[in-house]
Amino acid sequence: MNADSLDQKLISAFDGKIVRKDLLHRIKKGTNVPTFVLEFLLARFCASDDQAEIDAGMEAVLATLQDNYVRPDEANAAQSKVATKGKHRFIDKVHVSYVEKEKRHWAALENFNSRRIAIGEKFYRDNDRLLEGGIWAEVTVAHNDIEEDDYAFYIEDLRPIQLSRFDFDRYTQGRQAFSREALIIVWSTVAKLPQGRGAAASPGAV
Repeated sequence: MNADSLDQKLISAFDGKIVRKDLLHRIKKGTNVPTFVLEFLLARFCASDDQAEIDAGMEAVLATLQDNYVRPDEANAAQSKVATKGKHRFIDKVHVSYVEKEKRHWAALENFNSRRIAIGEKFYRDNDRLLEGGIWAEVTVAHNDIEEDDYAFYIEDLRPIQLSRFDFDRYTQGRQAFSREALIIVWSTVAKLPQGRGAAASPGAV
């Protein structure tokens, strides 16, 4: 099996989990963003072996970072954007804490720099790591217009970038599509050729 056909097979078997290393290194040079955030976006937008689709995907990654990634020195502007627009989606690290005196949970966004954001129970119930150090996520923050409330923002939607649990069943199902020899080639690419062009698994895939 040649490298190109193996790349295609990996993309098909592990859709949304495969990142080309050369693309990661290319985009990493110009951004100060956690690697796994870049891997997440590249897997979403560049999971293809068609160069035109990859080029369009790279533009989509850069546009997403520009519009949604919160940098610490842009916290005030990000908060103002939510207050002005009503809501906005960000990529940020989210923590949830239980405040005993108030008998309720509050979310905090690190780079958005707000630690008193209302959050629904379903989010931390479904993603327990929010309560155990936090997770990076795509999070839609909305503005609370009720004057009587003592908080300005609430979380409308949250989609983890870091998975709270490893999907072993999906991994097993995808792995069945490969022979032992093909898997050896995949692992060699992931472990020994960090500068290689071939597809590489993002964390938790192959």
